[in-house]
Amino acid sequence: ESMIAVSDDHGTYIYDLSIEEDDPDNHRNEEEADGGGVEGEIPPQLLFVHSGSEMTKEVHWHPQIPSCVATTSFSGFSVFIPSNL
Repeated sequence: ESMIAVSDDHGTYIYDLSIEEDDPDNHRNEEEADGGGVEGEIPPQLLFVHSGSEMTKEVHWHPQIPSCVATTSFSGFSVFIPSNL
């Protein structure tokens, strides 16, 4: 599939890389006409954010349970299934 799970010190993020904007050039031109876009705009590929852990170091998909993600971090480990997957 085209799903990817990434992490940083603040959370775990799940993206679907198969999602594409319809017309990104037209969307940007409309924002520029309105005085600029929103700084830090959420990309359409971002499906889920898990921010319940501190300093996440590893992210793995469970090999037998679809959509199940396990993370290890400074604050412990988390196992979860995102509600929208």
